[in-house]
Amino acid sequence: MMYQDVDLIIRFAANLPESWLLTEALEGRTDEAVFNPQHAAKVISTKRSVIDSGTATKMEILHAVEHERHWFMLNVEPDVNSAGDVIGVFTTIIDIDDLKYRETVLKTLLRELSHRSKNLLAIIQSVASQTARYSQGLDDFLLAFRNRVQSMAQSQDLITESDWRGAELFTLTKSQLQPLMGELPASFTMVGLDAYLLPNAALHLGLALHELTIDSLARGAMGPAGGTVRLSAQESKNDEGEPVLIVTWSEAFATGPDQSEIRPTAKNGFSGTVLGRIVPQALSAVVRHETGTDRMIYQLTIPDTQYEVSSRR
Repeated sequence: MMYQDVDLIIRFAANLPESWLLTEALEGRTDEAVFNPQHAAKVISTKRSVIDSGTATKMEILHAVEHERHWFMLNVEPDVNSAGDVIGVFTTIIDIDDLKYRETVLKTLLRELSHRSKNLLAIIQSVASQTARYSQGLDDFLLAFRNRVQSMAQSQDLITESDWRGAELFTLTKSQLQPLMGELPASFTMVGLDAYLLPNAALHLGLALHELTIDSLARGAMGPAGGTVRLSAQESKNDEGEPVLIVTWSEAFATGPDQSEIRPTAKNGFSGTVLGRIVPQALSAVVRHETGTDRMIYQLTIPDTQYEVSSRR
């Protein structure tokens, strides 16, 4: 702390921050001996204001010595005599480095939250417009849109629980299938690399898994066609030798060729838009989507900018 008279001559100083490297006695000197010229002018102006008004105030300064930067809070209070006259000022100096660090982290997180929220709202807007485009009426739109928003909410829950780092592929898959099916049936299996998807990949792949599940329940192996569904993931190399994650949803149908009309034969509508355009574009992925009389394959080749594996985490 410091005590100064009305002329701002230092009469007492004790326990000043060690980082200030003050080697000379301060008694009888002014704030120019403590602060650099820029800060000294600001500090002197603040203290004169306290002397003139008799009102305490606070100010923050960034003090730098030999490339070390530290934040301090100065609490400046008037010293008032029995007649009510201001005869000096007390200045208490508090290190607020931790507080400023937390403020910086909070501002960074808020900016990131704002960015992600805008992205999420843009996705929801796109889902709403595309769902409306392919809906047969209001009831059809509300049901489909509600389910798709819920799908995104489930993916977002996993991302939030991980402190915005992402989600594991198999956990994401379960979060998408279980609300529609309950416990996963024995006919559904997951094999291969349980890669860790980064937030963007988790959100969009979750939407793709939702659409694949809905289609399968309506027309495919988990519905009238019967059969098995297998989700597999493996890491490979692309033509440039860069790591890629190959995620494959494959359905093997149980019904014979005479019932092929119940199997998925087209990739149009909103589901086709999600699987064939929205998700691949969002992930910069290569898509393969094939439907035959006895099976359906949907495959994404995802660049390593969208995922991590344990060996690289």
